[in-house]
Amino acid sequence: MVQVNEAVVVKYDKSDAHFEILADPDLVLKAREGDDIDVSKALAVFEIYKNASKAEKASLSEVQRVFGTDDPIKVAHTIILKGIFHPTTAQKKVMMERIKQQIIGILMQNSTDPRTKLPHTRERIEWGLNEARVKIEFKSAREQIDTVLKAIRVVLPISFGTAKLQVIVPSNYAASVYGQIRHLGKVIKESWLSNGSLEVTLEVPAGLKVDVITTLGNLTKGEIMVKEEIK
Repeated sequence: MVQVNEAVVVKYDKSDAHFEILADPDLVLKAREGDDIDVSKALAVFEIYKNASKAEKASLSEVQRVFGTDDPIKVAHTIILKGIFHPTTAQKKVMMERIKQQIIGILMQNSTDPRTKLPHTRERIEWGLNEARVKIEFKSAREQIDTVLKAIRVVLPISFGTAKLQVIVPSNYAASVYGQIRHLGKVIKESWLSNGSLEVTLEVPAGLKVDVITTLGNLTKGEIMVKEEIK
């Protein structure tokens, strides 16, 4: 649970009613990025306020009317996802750097250099962000990927998306690899060949294509056959 002096006020307005909670700014942002957080750990105080700075609690009847429940965890979860909050300058600086690193991570996983078909390095993407003077905004990384891509493409050739791999696993490895291959990407199609081999069409993040192929090779001692589908 976050301490009160480290929490931010998250405000929520609906149906002419105003509510506030005291919450961990890091967990608020993670929740908005789609992470499944423990709301009880995000709250500094298990209360729904009308005015947090004055410790003025919202009436249970008003909470029930607006949210359909007076359960503070359920209500706080809605406020965390849909409310407005303003972190301190120090908190915002840390969070902005985290967002930047998340953007770089997404680009590394899902993009390649169209000239070489290989993923861009972290250093190359950071250079592109700086060279294009990309402005990172205070919202989730995924919400601004399209804007970042548009800006960075001016200085850095980059293809963003997924790659489809046609994989044939030899019969002597098919049974052992079958379960593991599903953890490497999304299985689009699979079939067992007459000779006992496993044929799979696997969709993977473009930036992880080389790593996936390397992993498959290690699992089969290099006997696997992999071909990328050309879009």
